[in-house]
Amino acid sequence: MLQTIDSDEFIDTASILADADPECAALVRALADCCHPKAKRLLARLSQHPDLATRAQLRADVLQLLTLAFGKVEALRRLQ
Repeated sequence: MLQTIDSDEFIDTASILADADPECAALVRALADCCHPKAKRLLARLSQHPDLATRAQLRADVLQLLTLAFGKVEALRRLQ
């Protein structure tokens, strides 16, 4: 029997990208191969269609996480 599990551990980035605005889509793509547990939480927040204020905070959080994971130069490259 097939079951659907709603968990942050099983986030489908394709479904987030399907209905995301361009800025959120860029943030999702930047987090694409990041294995950090916080990346999954950020993807979950991005999937909830954040407003402008929340989106600005998410962008800062994504930059911080990518800087910790990959270094500042790579983090900035991913966010362009």
